[in-house]
Amino acid sequence: MSRKAISRFLLSALLFGAFLLRAEVALQTRTNHVFEADGIEIANDFSGARLNGCERTGERQYLLSIRPENRPVNSSPWYAFRIRSREAVTVELTLDYGGDRHRYRPMVDDGTGWRRLPGDRVTISERRSRALVKLDIGAGWTRVAGQEMIGIEELGDWARGLGGKSSVIGRSMGGREIVGTELGSPEATNLLVVISRQHPPEVTGSIALMSFMERLVEERGFGESFGTLLVPLVNPDGVHEGHWRHNLAGVDVNRDWNGFRQPESRAVRDWILRRVSERNGRVVLFLDFHSTGEDVFYTQKNGAARVMPGFTEDWLKAIAGRMPKYEVRRSASHDPRKGTSKGWAHEVFHCPAITYELGDHTDRSLIRRQALVAAEEMMRLLTESAH
Repeated sequence: MSRKAISRFLLSALLFGAFLLRAEVALQTRTNHVFEADGIEIANDFSGARLNGCERTGERQYLLSIRPENRPVNSSPWYAFRIRSREAVTVELTLDYGGDRHRYRPMVDDGTGWRRLPGDRVTISERRSRALVKLDIGAGWTRVAGQEMIGIEELGDWARGLGGKSSVIGRSMGGREIVGTELGSPEATNLLVVISRQHPPEVTGSIALMSFMERLVEERGFGESFGTLLVPLVNPDGVHEGHWRHNLAGVDVNRDWNGFRQPESRAVRDWILRRVSERNGRVVLFLDFHSTGEDVFYTQKNGAARVMPGFTEDWLKAIAGRMPKYEVRRSASHDPRKGTSKGWAHEVFHCPAITYELGDHTDRSLIRRQALVAAEEMMRLLTESAH
């Protein structure tokens, strides 16, 4: 091992040790639960998994404990595990959220791709604190998760495939890389800033982000006039640990854009400010992709932006015009005291800063179509403004 590699290892160890001394989060135990009598194994031994306990309650019946990393926390129970059988069987899995409320109808992947379980295979308790899942599995491993899994490796491979210049812009509390990618002409001074996955389970935000950015890089003319600063994964520790909301310190990173006490928000902020300064540029638009119960754009009120005034209302109107059967929901609010990235970006750059939310259960083809249209209309409006 080289001296440089040793130094990196020691730095990561020190950072992680410091985290262990002050962390408030409860790290799950990574293990493989083996039930020989049933020929069943249930495991959480992979990145992105979340399973805090597993016990047998009857023949091929199991109680799975799903708990948050710490409290208080947004009640959005994320779970992900894999299950293996020696033969084709039906198992009953009770997901117990410990008083929190069920959010995600399970998705499964037996190696042929993710699919959502039909509603008649999932029974929600009256208080929504448990979900009984009847699952038909074949021999071999099947993954079960709240959403299809788009994690550290998938996002990294995808971002590199966009082209551009990728670099490590900082490290998380657990020592994991936070990667930024610069796209478009390095000479462009008009800049678009795009970030995502501050909240670990919000996969539909990543789906929209990927479609949005893929359409953007196809349009070479846009990249000649506008540069893009992209951070597709702000909270890698949270994604790896299967957290519901927080980083390893038990903090919502998207409430830390005032104090910047967390290494993740600091790293992203510092990189954005440094690159804007080095380019002598201006940020014309800031987008932060998330997931929630329904598709919605969180924006400032009309007239709030000094840079690109009128863009937000024109953009959303254009999307609605292209997709007349799609309801474009907007919530116009701005409170920089909340510590969100949107609030910070608007206060610092005086540009439209938008939290771009996609519904947990919105049809995936609709998400991709909406994001493609949004990218095209954004590029059109920004390009028109530059002439």
